[in-house]
Amino acid sequence: MNSDNSMKFIEIVSKILLIDQAKIVDDLSREDLEEWDSMAHLVLVSDIEQEFDIIFSDDEVTSIVTISDLKNSLKNHGIVI
Repeated sequence: MNSDNSMKFIEIVSKILLIDQAKIVDDLSREDLEEWDSMAHLVLVSDIEQEFDIIFSDDEVTSIVTISDLKNSLKNHGIVI
């Protein structure tokens, strides 16, 4: 586990989704969190891409529904959270 990447990831998710860092768990879903609307999703993806210097495909962006999905997409780009 890369704690530096993990901390960056948690900070971005917390900031964009307006959620306490302790509440960010793998099974947290867009359906569970009102703040995770389409605009927040795009900002979240954009900030993650910028921080980790990657670009998600359109299919990846639309398939991200949970925090776990987001982590798996990062893993597919060689970023371990």
